[in-house]
Amino acid sequence: MEFKMNQFKVFAIVFAAALFAIACGQSATPNVSNTTANVNKPSASTPVAAPTAQPDEMAVAKDLYSVNCAVCHKESGKGGKVTVEGRTINPDDITTAKMAAKPDEKFYQYIAEGFPEDGMPAFKAKLSDAEIKALIKYVRSLQKS
Repeated sequence: MEFKMNQFKVFAIVFAAALFAIACGQSATPNVSNTTANVNKPSASTPVAAPTAQPDEMAVAKDLYSVNCAVCHKESGKGGKVTVEGRTINPDDITTAKMAAKPDEKFYQYIAEGFPEDGMPAFKAKLSDAEIKALIKYVRSLQKS
């Protein structure tokens, strides 16, 4: 339950930051009187709003990785022995050339199904399809570092 609460907190913080960034990037709407002459009549001096920015996908993916993966695979992705919930495990280094050569579908399967016998939980009930795909993109960025 605590794990889900931490995941929710991270999501809420990222969502609030994205809303704040969007709100700060918008310009004030000019005060236009409600006359028929001004309705649906753009003028050359009327500013056109820029498209609103989407939250940075890699930043969201990095947050997902930090919450769900880094405890075992480390922030660097190098893995190594760690004790989680009283069990000592040796997570893979996901930055190796061997791991980089694996197709995204294989990574998706690893994340969704896990390796319970090796200590890696299945995340299919905790993460959406889009979140798992975002994690894979983030892992790929770690492999390029």
